[in-house]
Amino acid sequence: MTLSQKVSTFLNVGGAPYRYTFLLVLFNDYENRVKDELDRQAEPFGADLDTSGMFVRPFPQRKYDIAEEVRLKPWPTEIAQRLDSSDLALLIIDRDFASFDPREHAHAVIVLDDYLADVDSIEPLLQTLASKTRRGEDVLAYLQDMAKREKQREQAEGGAAATARLASYIEIKPQIFGVGIDLKAILRDIADRSSSRSQPGAPAAP
Repeated sequence: MTLSQKVSTFLNVGGAPYRYTFLLVLFNDYENRVKDELDRQAEPFGADLDTSGMFVRPFPQRKYDIAEEVRLKPWPTEIAQRLDSSDLALLIIDRDFASFDPREHAHAVIVLDDYLADVDSIEPLLQTLASKTRRGEDVLAYLQDMAKREKQREQAEGGAAATARLASYIEIKPQIFGVGIDLKAILRDIADRSSSRSQPGAPAAP
């Protein structure tokens, strides 16, 4: 069963019976290889989610209306600014989009810009998200933990450029969290985990 759909609005998607809904948001008409690769991987990704998740994309004619639906949500300032400057992003939620409120509900926004020269990175990203979803893992908690570690890494490295990027990575409230993170950070985490598993004597992946 392939759980990948094109829709005219996000207002009718998400929620039960799916644990997570992955929403691709397109903010402009510019064609690039990242969009092409996401289209190519849509069906495999949907199938890999099994019955635990849904991948949703806008019909081309409706992408601006859908992008506006996303923008109109009451985002924290840092995330709103990041979305306004993005070409495309992947929004992950664990409820229906119509009732989703980023001030109250856990979510993740993965910014997919700046990877025109590295479209092969899209596949491991989707494989990781699908695998964790299918195995019943808490995908949002994984991204939150990874974003914390990314923030700590950049703080340790220091420098003005790192400091300027921190606000877009993570915002945590009591019992509620929203993560805004670049694809680069997730790929670094995937590579680190793969490297640690390949070391002699390393424990098997859970």
